[in-house]
Amino acid sequence: MMIRSVFLPALALLAALAAPGARADEPGRGLLPPAPGEPIPFELPASQTLTLENGLTVTFVPWGMTPTMDVIVSVRAGNIDDGEQTWIADLTAAMMEEGFAGMDRAEIGARFGAMGGSLNTSVTQSNTLMGSYVLAEHGEDALHLIADAVRRPDFPADAFERIRSGMSRDIERRRLEPGSQAFVTAFHTLFPEGHPYHFGLPRPGQIDTFTLADVRRFHDRNFSAGRTHLYIAGRFDTLEMEAAVRDAFGDWPRGAADTAPQAVPARGPAVHLINRPGAPQSTVHLVYPVSSVTSKDATAISIMDAALGGAIAARMREAGWSYSPTSFVQWTRGGGMWTYTDDIDTPRTLIALTAVFDTIGSLRQYDWEMESTRRWLASLFVMSAGSSYGLLENLGLRDSFGLDHDYLDQRVPSIMGTSDREVSAVARAYLRNDRFTLVIVGDLDRIEDDIRGMPSLRLADIVRHEAAPTD
Repeated sequence: MMIRSVFLPALALLAALAAPGARADEPGRGLLPPAPGEPIPFELPASQTLTLENGLTVTFVPWGMTPTMDVIVSVRAGNIDDGEQTWIADLTAAMMEEGFAGMDRAEIGARFGAMGGSLNTSVTQSNTLMGSYVLAEHGEDALHLIADAVRRPDFPADAFERIRSGMSRDIERRRLEPGSQAFVTAFHTLFPEGHPYHFGLPRPGQIDTFTLADVRRFHDRNFSAGRTHLYIAGRFDTLEMEAAVRDAFGDWPRGAADTAPQAVPARGPAVHLINRPGAPQSTVHLVYPVSSVTSKDATAISIMDAALGGAIAARMREAGWSYSPTSFVQWTRGGGMWTYTDDIDTPRTLIALTAVFDTIGSLRQYDWEMESTRRWLASLFVMSAGSSYGLLENLGLRDSFGLDHDYLDQRVPSIMGTSDREVSAVARAYLRNDRFTLVIVGDLDRIEDDIRGMPSLRLADIVRHEAAPTD
């Protein structure tokens, strides 16, 4: 799931559009669109949060003009809880969709379709989310069905083999993709043996060993009221919805406390080269550990990502060295990572990577002018919270990491109040040549000697692999 969760389209857009933060002498500067205007303030709509006696938390957000509702249940159960059974969280979530309240998958789809929506499930690093967008008149019915799905899934035995084998085939397909190989190798290095993130993908054949009993055990151990936050946004009567919530979830046991480990990535420097003979591109995955989203540096790190990712993307595309430069910040429990990924034309691997490290070095050395980047990033935040679902995503981020209650209200002032010097300071602190993990999947006969001679890699041990690690 981590592979699915980190490569987000919005983050690709971030890297492509954030180039206003580049220095004025960056190549292609004159081709950029006009700078964004002053961002409008954001104020969280009136909301109410309460905690039931069993520990379940619910947030009500009256929102919008249309008679619709979003109902989303976020359970603190994700890949961080996999233990040694990599992706057991994903298999559990997939089976939860297959049957509950005596209905099979087709009946579930028809039931939600009649309410104007569908049931949606996803697994992230730390949470399983299940919810639906429905017409407001069906909000209470949808809430009770989602409660059945989360609390009392049927786990139909006749669907298990189909779900498990489909997931196994998907994993084996991913294992052949150079982007997945780079990601898996990076996480294998960043997190120690025994940590749930050590294996970014299940080992070959591992999913086939999971049983329905394993799925039931994961659900019993990790799904409970005390680890659940329910979000309801849209047009509804709060008192009526509170009564419905108590009816649907009030007798759910509190369950065991959250015992998932921290996920602080290791520092480098480390370079891993994975051979892919004949590859037309070199797939690159460059990771620098950064501080957590709760730290004082978090906003400056986000601005750094927007500016740096945009500058690198502009340089790569203008030179024609690559077609998919992307950067993003990934927050974890207790830590974070700034990541740059790309597919670089094989003959241009050395010159392109040199440009990447030079651009990073420039931000460490100089205070870039970032007023337009700040405005763009603040405006992007306001737009992201402009729909009920986007608002709930931002609330979920706030609540998952225990950020201050006014985090969303302060987001625009925080971005606009972060100075150019502060952004350069976090680049100097975290983007150092003794901290990174670099993975390159490519034709090593053509690029390895050049890579080993790069001055930026002189502090790192460079290890060659014939395949991505699987054990």
